[in-house]
Amino acid sequence: MGEHSGARIALVVINFLVFGAMVTLNELSAFPQVANSIFARINNTVTDYGLGVSPQGIFNMSSGNLRAIENLDVTPAGFTFMIWTVIYIWLLLAHLYTLILLCRRNAVGPVYNSPAVVTPAFLIIYTINLLANIAWLFLWDNRLHIPSSALMWLVALTNWIALGIIHGTLYHHGPWMSRHAKVDLWMFRILWHNGLAIYTTWSTIVALLNLGVALKNEVPLDAQIIVYIILGSISGIMVLWFILENTVLDRFVRYTVTQYAVIVLAMAGIYINKYNGSTMETGYFIVVLLGVSVFCFVARLGLVIVRGIKHPLYVNNKIGDDPVLSFAA
Repeated sequence: MGEHSGARIALVVINFLVFGAMVTLNELSAFPQVANSIFARINNTVTDYGLGVSPQGIFNMSSGNLRAIENLDVTPAGFTFMIWTVIYIWLLLAHLYTLILLCRRNAVGPVYNSPAVVTPAFLIIYTINLLANIAWLFLWDNRLHIPSSALMWLVALTNWIALGIIHGTLYHHGPWMSRHAKVDLWMFRILWHNGLAIYTTWSTIVALLNLGVALKNEVPLDAQIIVYIILGSISGIMVLWFILENTVLDRFVRYTVTQYAVIVLAMAGIYINKYNGSTMETGYFIVVLLGVSVFCFVARLGLVIVRGIKHPLYVNNKIGDDPVLSFAA
């Protein structure tokens, strides 16, 4: 327990490098002329820089133009997609915090390993998620609707799995950390829990929008039915999660609240972009779902504050004063 783990350090570093690649490619996709210039002809000589990419470039068009082409009746306004920048910055801070843990020790041993909140299982699932995100970017850019939809659902699924793993491990070590590493406990809650919650919620919404595009272009399905599928799924997932997080999952996800801000932003973007031109049924659905998401956000914040005061976590756990013995126990 007190020794370094080379394998775990390697996983943390590899995960960070893959994250950096994912962010770089996603940002370049918004500016294809910049990305493509990297692979342009230099002095009339075809250059692929050893990457095997044709000199025409790696992206066909900007992500904004793609959204305009693949427009749905519930596509949010363009500003909504700036949430990707928030996700990247938040997760970057979480990654940097984890890298700092590699350089710290406590009374038990290296902080990243004792307690082991960022587990190999989490790092592997999360790395698969980042790689799937990169692959989705190229499938979506080439308008491969069905494969890109399937891959975005893989991104959303691995996000949910990673979110569950890191919540579970932090809860397991929570009693010890609440006594001996309270700052780290809150850093994990703020950076990893809430950062991944934003990423997971947004990737789920994007997966539903991507599914709508696939249904529109490949089936094709009536536009109103696609609206019902997307907004109905968001409604069902949100209400189900609100019930679970405030009952059986409360002790695990008590301080994870950012998911509702994402839904509010998405619904506000849909309202601004589509409400005036929507059918009566779609308009009602958008307004009601926006109102429900705001209610869930406010109610969740209120419940977290009240429960944090009246029913704080870990108060009934018997943790000894010696960190080695209490951790081993």
